[in-house]
Amino acid sequence: MASPPFQVPVDRGAPFRPRPWPLSSLRIGLHRLRLAWVRRTMAGDLVCGEHVAIARNADIRAPHHCRIGSYVSFGKNFTCETDLEIGDHVLVSSNVAIVGNDHPFDDPGYTVYTQPRRDDSAVRIGSDVLIGFGAIIVGPVAIGDGCIVGAGAVVVRDLPPYTICVGNPARPVRRRFADIGLVD
Repeated sequence: MASPPFQVPVDRGAPFRPRPWPLSSLRIGLHRLRLAWVRRTMAGDLVCGEHVAIARNADIRAPHHCRIGSYVSFGKNFTCETDLEIGDHVLVSSNVAIVGNDHPFDDPGYTVYTQPRRDDSAVRIGSDVLIGFGAIIVGPVAIGDGCIVGAGAVVVRDLPPYTICVGNPARPVRRRFADIGLVD
C-alpha cells in the first residue's frame, strides 16, 4: 500500500495520551491479546503490520481476508463483517461499522430472510485516513489516501483522496490540504 506523503517523526508513539510505564506495558499486552483473539476467531486470513491497536469489544469477521497496515488503531466497539484492506497510519474511531452490501431484497419469490446472499464485498481504506466516531461504511467502497470521514457519516460510494467527507451519504465538503488539486 502507498505510504503517506510526509515523514512520520520517530520519537512519537501511538496517538494515545502518555501513560506511566506500568500502564503503558499493560496496554500493549492487552492490544496483543485482542489481536490474538481476532486471529483465532476470524474465518478468513488476517495479515497485520506493526503497531496495530485494537480496543475492547472489537469484532472483526472478514470472510476471506483482512489486511491491516502498520500504525493502525481501532476504537471500542469496532465491527467489520466484510473483507478489508487498510493502509498505514490509520485511525478508526469507536463505534465504527464496516459491512458488506450482500443482502439482496429484490426477488419477490423469496423473503428477505431466505434470499441467497450475494458475494462478499471488499472495503479498501488508504493510508493516512481518519474515520470518525459512529461512521458506517457499506462495501464495496474505497476510501482514498489522506481522507477524513466525519463522525456519523454513511459511506456508500468511493471517497476521493485528501478530502474531508461528511453526511449521509458521505460526500466531500472540502480539500484536506490547500495545495492539492480540487477533487469533485
